[in-house]
Amino acid sequence: MYDVMIVDDEAMVREGLKALISWEEYGFRVIDTARNGKEGFTKYRQLSPDLMIVDIRMPEVDGLSLIESIRAEDSAIHFIILSGHSDFNYAKKALGCQCDDYLLKPLDEDELIDSLKKVYGRITRHHQVHELVERAQEKQVEMVLTELLEGTPLSEIPIGKEHNFFATDYQVALVENRQDRLTKQLKRLIEEQDEGYVIPFPEYIVIVCKNRFLQKRGKDHRYHLFAKWLEEEELHACAGSKVVNLVDIHESYQSAKRLYEKKFFVEKGRLFTADQLVDRSKPEAPEFSLESYADRLYYSIDIGNMQGCVAIIEELKNVVIVHLQEEKEIKVALFQLYSNILHQLVRSHPNMEGVLEPLVMNAGDIYQFEHLPGIMAFLTKQLKHLIECLDNGQPDLLLRKMIALIHKDYAKNLRLETLASVFNYNRAYLGKLFKNYTGEYFNTYLDKVRIENGKRLLQKGYKVYEVAEKIGYANVDYFHRKFKKYVGVSPSTFRKRHDNLQVYHD
Repeated sequence: MYDVMIVDDEAMVREGLKALISWEEYGFRVIDTARNGKEGFTKYRQLSPDLMIVDIRMPEVDGLSLIESIRAEDSAIHFIILSGHSDFNYAKKALGCQCDDYLLKPLDEDELIDSLKKVYGRITRHHQVHELVERAQEKQVEMVLTELLEGTPLSEIPIGKEHNFFATDYQVALVENRQDRLTKQLKRLIEEQDEGYVIPFPEYIVIVCKNRFLQKRGKDHRYHLFAKWLEEEELHACAGSKVVNLVDIHESYQSAKRLYEKKFFVEKGRLFTADQLVDRSKPEAPEFSLESYADRLYYSIDIGNMQGCVAIIEELKNVVIVHLQEEKEIKVALFQLYSNILHQLVRSHPNMEGVLEPLVMNAGDIYQFEHLPGIMAFLTKQLKHLIECLDNGQPDLLLRKMIALIHKDYAKNLRLETLASVFNYNRAYLGKLFKNYTGEYFNTYLDKVRIENGKRLLQKGYKVYEVAEKIGYANVDYFHRKFKKYVGVSPSTFRKRHDNLQVYHD
C-alpha cells in the first residue's frame, strides 16, 4: 500500500478527491491533505508520501514551486498535477519536474484511476530495482566482513569505495540461529539503526557491532530493544572481545566462538561475556561428591527445608561447572543425583510411593534442557514439589521432627525463632501449630524436657551446676527456679531425697 497526500486550496476538492474512488482497491491510501504549497512541504517532510496530487494554482506557494522544492531533495517521489484549465506552458514545466501526469478539473474518475495504475506500476518497479541494488550491496558487505572474520588479510579483499566501514571500535556478537525470521529482525534492530552489520551463519547469526553498542547496556534505547528481543526469543547470545581496527575483528570473532561453545553453562535470553562465566580452574573449588550432595538434599527435603535446598542447588551448580567438562557428563551426573534422592525418599516413606512415582518418571526431563541454569531451575522446582508432597502426605511430620529435635538437642540454645527459620515458617504460626499439636507452648515443652533430663543426671550424682550446664541452662539460679517450678522442690533437695532413698534401699 502506497501513501498519497492531496494538496489543494479548495476544501471541496480535497474532500471530494478522497471520496471519489476506493483508493485501497488500487494500492493506495490517502494519509493527509494540505491547503497550500507551504503546508504541503511541511507535511511532506513529516510523512514522506510516495505520491502527491498537487493543484497548480494555490496561495503562498503554488504547485510547481512546491514540486521543484521537493524534487530538489527527493528524486523518488511521484506527482500528479491538477489544473483548472489546459495550459501547455504549465504542462511543459510539470514534465520538466518529472511529474507523472497532468489532470484537468473537474476530475474524471476513469482518468484518475488510469493515472494511479501507471504510477503504481512505476513505484513498484522502482522499489524492486532499489531492493535488488540493496540486496547486492548487502551481499557484498557480507562477503567482505565474512572474509575479515575468517582472518583473510585486508589487502586480499576487494573493497569498493562505496563501502564505508568506519567506526571507533568493533565487537563481534553471536546469536543462536533457529529461524530465518531472526536474521530479518536483527537487521531491523542493528543494521537499520546503523549499529553494526548482521551476517547469518548456519549455527549462529554474527553481529559485527560498531561504536561500543554492546557497552551501552541500560543507557541506550536501541540496546534496550535488542536486549528485550533476546529475552523474548529466549536465545543464546555471547560477545567477544572489543577491537579498535576493522582488520582485527577476526580476534573478536574467535573469542566469541570460544564463548559460544560454553553456552550450555549460561541462561538463555541474555548476552553473556567472558567475565560472567564461572572460572572452571578455581583451585579453591570443593571436591565434587555426587552422593554427598544427594544426601544433603535428601535430608533438607525430609525436614521440609526449602531454603536449604535452594542454597545447596546453587552451590552444586558452581561445583558442577568446575569439575565436569561436558554437557552430557553433567546431565548424567544430575540425573543420577535426582534419582538417588527419589530412591532414598521412596525407601524412607514407603507409604508415599504412589505420590512420588510420577516424579521418578519425569527425572529424564533433565536431558531435554539446553542449558545448565534450566536444569537447576527444574531441580529446584521438583524438590519444592517433593517437600509439598511429604507435607501433604504427613501433616504432622514437621512437628514430629521438631519434637525429635528438642529431645535430641535440648542442651543447645534452642529457640522458636531459629527453628522457624530452619523450617521456613513464620515464628508465630509455627508456635501456634506446636501448641495445638502438643498442648504446650514451645518454651514450656523445652523446659519440661530439660528438667526431666536434669532429674536423670541428678539421680546419677552430678552436681547441680554441672546438671544446669549439661541441660542448657547457663545460669544456675535460673535452673533452680525452673526446676522448683516443675518439680516442686529445689535441685539439691531432689538429689538429697534420691540419695536418702538409695541408702534406704541399700
